[in-house]
Amino acid sequence: MCLFAKSAKPKSKCVLIPYFSYAKRYLKAENIFKKTDFIAELEFLTTEKGGRSSPAHSGYRPHVEFDNYPEYLTSGQQTYIGQEIVELGTKVKAEITILGTEYFANRLYENMEFKFCEANRTIGFGKIIEIVNTDLKSIADQKTINLNLYPTDILKRLEHDYGKNSSEAKRKIQELIKSSKEFRIHRIVRALIFAGNKDINHLQKMIELTQTDWRDLLMNAEYEYPEKRVRDFSNEFGNEKI
Repeated sequence: MCLFAKSAKPKSKCVLIPYFSYAKRYLKAENIFKKTDFIAELEFLTTEKGGRSSPAHSGYRPHVEFDNYPEYLTSGQQTYIGQEIVELGTKVKAEITILGTEYFANRLYENMEFKFCEANRTIGFGKIIEIVNTDLKSIADQKTINLNLYPTDILKRLEHDYGKNSSEAKRKIQELIKSSKEFRIHRIVRALIFAGNKDINHLQKMIELTQTDWRDLLMNAEYEYPEKRVRDFSNEFGNEKI
């Protein structure tokens, strides 16, 4: 499940991240939100633009969706710097603490944008100005470790082949490409999507095969027989046949 209360029903698909029950979320909030992860500048929308109907108080915990990571939703506590209340339509700097930090390890960076919401409604927008939790700081160019920024043919084929499981498939591949430079090659990712054969469980097996030896993945995806290569996934989907 997502990192927000079960009663909320966002339209966007998101990864199912282990979480506490709705009641425990509030009973244990003081322990959960105990360390600042980053400092951000926030801008709250007015009520007329779809924002809240009343000012926000320090400690407010809306849902957070980071730019280019729509499949990862979390909850972020806002502790305002120098003030306790934020009026609608204004900007404020805040310390932000998020849930599920392990899912955002090495992914966040300064000037990264995000939006914060209540259920399906966007309340405001933010921009990271300082990373406090260094475990979250991006380790590489986002274009190499964020599958959402990969070529369009890869994203379309992933959505087409895995349908309702495409978000889970994307998350699995996201973790793979983050783990090592050798798995970020577009040829490897295309071969993986193809070899997964439209089945999320088989995709996981192909990921494990890739982690053992990525050459075995290419043999599985590009060759019909050991001596006969019939596909080249260096080319875009649709042009891979030899």
